Amino acid sequence: MSIPLFDCHCDTAVRARLSGQALRENSLHLDLMRLLKYSPAAQVFAVCTEALEDPQGKAAAVIRYFKEQIEMNSDIVKLCLNSNDLNSAMVCGKIAALLSVEGAEQIENIEQAYADGVRIVHITWNYDNILCGSVMGGGMGLTERGRCFVKKAQDIGIMLDMSHISEQGFWDVLEISKKPIIAGHSNSGALCPFPRNLSDGQFKALKAQGGGAGINLCPDFLGLSRDIDAVFAHIDHFMALGGEQAVFLGCDLDGIDEMPKDINGVEDLEKIYEVLLRHNYSEDLVRDIFMNNIMNIMRKVL
Repeated sequence: MSIPLFDCHCDTAVRARLSGQALRENSLHLDLMRLLKYSPAAQVFAVCTEALEDPQGKAAAVIRYFKEQIEMNSDIVKLCLNSNDLNSAMVCGKIAALLSVEGAEQIENIEQAYADGVRIVHITWNYDNILCGSVMGGGMGLTERGRCFVKKAQDIGIMLDMSHISEQGFWDVLEISKKPIIAGHSNSGALCPFPRNLSDGQFKALKAQGGGAGINLCPDFLGLSRDIDAVFAHIDHFMALGGEQAVFLGCDLDGIDEMPKDINGVEDLEKIYEVLLRHNYSEDLVRDIFMNNIMNIMRKVL
């Protein structure tokens, strides 16, 4: 059985560069060779420098590293800039790679970021910036500069990710957004009241607007039994809210220090697929969660 995979968030490019490793094969949660077990396969690689000092300079270095690694491995992976690129990569049997920036303070000029291949931007990371507050920070909403940023990003074809934004910022973005937005690696706050998780109201708003949420594997975000059963519980909860076309994976591999029990890395994500089937999810619905839902959302934005 061929299992598809479109994961909407990993920090592998940052971790690989910091540890002096390559994207093709490494000792991290994810590498390109392990991704190839899935067909088709797509992966969003996030740039998050996790530092206040010269974040733009550090982000630029990671982007250079990432693009060099993609070029070195062009036999198995393709950097995708639009939905046609996604389709062609998959037809050719290559991994479709997309680039995101986690924290817009790392971007000096959004047009240049777009030219550099960035297609997804998180307005904030874990602290406030000049655009908006973070859910882990002060909690303020969009500033006027932030509103201009949202409009410009959507005009040029960049998807916005709400996983780190303050709750007020979340609603501010939805109010002015003209295209679907996502929370690419956030779970259900009803099941686990971690600050980075979504309320039922937030998830329903994303769904109504044509976006959705990616399931994060961080045990602190899962709560409950902190294992694959907990992963299923978060998926099932969003499904009960009408999320058949709005739930996907945003595993946060190499962005989390601990993994759920029995999942060591990308090679084990097929276990989630199998659990969903055992809970009588249809094969078509599981494939939607693993690939089609986020693919369809991307097509509306890129």
